[in-house]
Amino acid sequence: MNPPRPERARASIVLVATTHPFQGPLDALPDYLTDARNLFEIGESARKDLGTARRAKGNATGAGSPPVGHKSINRAVVVAAVGALEAFNEDLALTALPLVSGASTSKPWFEIDGRLGMVQTPSPWNIAKMHWVFFRYDPRPDWDLLITTAWSEKGPGTNWRGTTSRYGHQTATSAEDALNAMVKVRHGFAHQDATNRPPTIPGVVSLTPTGKLSLQSHHAFNAMSMVAQVAIQTTHGLAGALPGKPPRLKWRKAMTAAGFEQLLADTPVAKAIRANWSSSPF
Repeated sequence: MNPPRPERARASIVLVATTHPFQGPLDALPDYLTDARNLFEIGESARKDLGTARRAKGNATGAGSPPVGHKSINRAVVVAAVGALEAFNEDLALTALPLVSGASTSKPWFEIDGRLGMVQTPSPWNIAKMHWVFFRYDPRPDWDLLITTAWSEKGPGTNWRGTTSRYGHQTATSAEDALNAMVKVRHGFAHQDATNRPPTIPGVVSLTPTGKLSLQSHHAFNAMSMVAQVAIQTTHGLAGALPGKPPRLKWRKAMTAAGFEQLLADTPVAKAIRANWSSSPF
């Protein structure tokens, strides 16, 4: 008689996550910024055509003030960018709810999205309030923005772009101030509210001597850049509340196709991506 075979130990299968839990909202960020990007490209194409036409008439550089319609396009880019900021923060919070240990889900008088969503006006205060209510996380100290400015915004001189401004937690003008001014541009455009105009903030918005909003092409570009920077820095900060050690975030081809390399070039976010993400282009 053959001796009984020893019972084989059952193999245990351990599933290891290969995708960061917050990768989804970041993957959707290029889609959220699609309208802003399309509008910006329309404006850039119109500016290029205008320069070509001016050179054909003898203007050596094609430079000069753009028609008033260009400012409307720039403002529309800002409006669309603010909408992207709202959509991203809602997406991130909804994604984080079942994942963050101790997240508060028993607050029926607070809603993340929908008609009564907390960030329908995505001011820094409302964004911070939403993340604090549900995750006890205030993202504002993590915001550190670098954007392009015109020399004239720093002082007398030409209005051409040529310098940068940094807005962080400890700078004279904070990232919260800069972001709040951008959101006020959207509010003023949507509601024609002359009493709630933002102050002049280099790279974000300028006011004419009569107090009207003046938005140039670099303001429109910076609106998209600020949204991308704030979205990624908020994601990094909230990821600190995740249990364990999640996989690295990953740079996607869609981000490159959406121009994120240009939006984030030389910013603190670019350095963070280079140090902590896989497939970083920086």
